[in-house]
Amino acid sequence: MIDGLPEGWTSENGVVTASGTIAAYAARLQLVKGACREKGCSRRIEIDARHLCGRGLGRLSMQQIQDLYRCHRIDERCAIQWHAEPAQNPLRLGALVGKPNVRVRVRCRGNECKYFRVVRVEEMIAGLMKRKQGDEKTDVDALPKLMTSGCPICHKTNWAVEVLYVSTQTMGWRQMGERSFESATQLGGV
Repeated sequence: MIDGLPEGWTSENGVVTASGTIAAYAARLQLVKGACREKGCSRRIEIDARHLCGRGLGRLSMQQIQDLYRCHRIDERCAIQWHAEPAQNPLRLGALVGKPNVRVRVRCRGNECKYFRVVRVEEMIAGLMKRKQGDEKTDVDALPKLMTSGCPICHKTNWAVEVLYVSTQTMGWRQMGERSFESATQLGGV
């Protein structure tokens, strides 16, 4: 677990994303399936990350494992197409409550619109509950569909939602604390 983030998740450039390790897929209870589309091949593969963790492969990346499962045919190339099933243990808002180093950024994806808003997780949950659209059990991935009001600038309802994360082990956090998010807030339209 990274400094308050649930297992299976990591921070890349300050934004929480799903980690690509086998152990992370196992923590999220997420299967990866593949099917070869090459002529004459009918391979179907299901990668069970929990089984691979049990064999000591949890630190490998899913990409490394997928490469090992490719068809090794001399005459033709492999055409396995991979897709990850939805996580059975997704990132929920409740897992982020009470963490001062985590915020939710709601950003407009309208053409050239730069509006965004940064809020505490607790504020997001309160807003969802007020509108009777969700609660602390709401998946972070479901949030854009729940944002029904239009952007105050371009009036479109095309939202992206990201979870922002600042490591509490950095010098910036030690000096500024929760004020680390103020510079991001001043750039947007809060």
